[in-house]
Amino acid sequence: MKFRIVILLTLPLLLSACAGDPAPSQQSTLNSHVHGLAVDRSDSSHLYIATHNGLFLLSDDKNLELVGTSRDDYMGFSPHPTDSKIFFSSGHPASGGNMGVRKSTNGGETWKKLTNGDPSGPVDFHAMTVSEANPALIYGYYRGYVYRSEDSGETWEILQNQIAISSLATHPRNEEVVYAGTNGALIQSQNKGEDWEPAFLLEQATDAVLDIEVDRTGNTLWITTLQQGVLRANLDSTVLNFETMGALPGNKPAVQLAADQKNPGVLYAAHESNIYKSSDSGKNWQKIL
Repeated sequence: MKFRIVILLTLPLLLSACAGDPAPSQQSTLNSHVHGLAVDRSDSSHLYIATHNGLFLLSDDKNLELVGTSRDDYMGFSPHPTDSKIFFSSGHPASGGNMGVRKSTNGGETWKKLTNGDPSGPVDFHAMTVSEANPALIYGYYRGYVYRSEDSGETWEILQNQIAISSLATHPRNEEVVYAGTNGALIQSQNKGEDWEPAFLLEQATDAVLDIEVDRTGNTLWITTLQQGVLRANLDSTVLNFETMGALPGNKPAVQLAADQKNPGVLYAAHESNIYKSSDSGKNWQKIL
């Protein structure tokens, strides 16, 4: 049975805090909050890092460089699932205000604005995802509502359910299914965001799902949480049964997560301005930046 839910809880401040971040330094440290991670679908040695002060590329887990010249705040960042050169973004221009929805077709070197995303003015998506099953389907989250585009970001519809979420992800094969992280639970929609239902309840109501990642190669759904660390579930199961894999050193929460689609079990995570890597499905983590 489908039902509508309204969640009006406040997610942890660490998900959105970025005011007052220092400018990024020269290619050795980020010194800026990380808002998004993505492993290059065509080259696993490349990790894209979307931050408060620009988009960075980490090569071979050690060489850091700014992509292009933009110092914009990429609050929303999502790569195309099959074309490694296409990115979508939202957030704040370095000059201030909201950027609406933008697209890059050259790996983030330059960007083109597609639309404001809302008739009342430019959006600032704090979560974005491009459907793995249908790349023309894109979701964003702004001011308590999920937005949906079915034409590759050109036009957007505001869905009616008001919810408080931290992250979005989609099923790798079923374009109807979309997941969202919130306080106390992972929730899911089976009709492109129209209605939502709990998919997995965390052990503590005070816990929260911070980020969600789909590993298409391993058919695995990953979530990161505030208190339980990194968890995984098999997408072939009728019911999502998550197992706890591990946590970052010092039990720091992994606010952002990215899976290497070519190498199952290889994960990257971010906490504040630091980047961590796991080569054993999240059991053990090493700080690389």
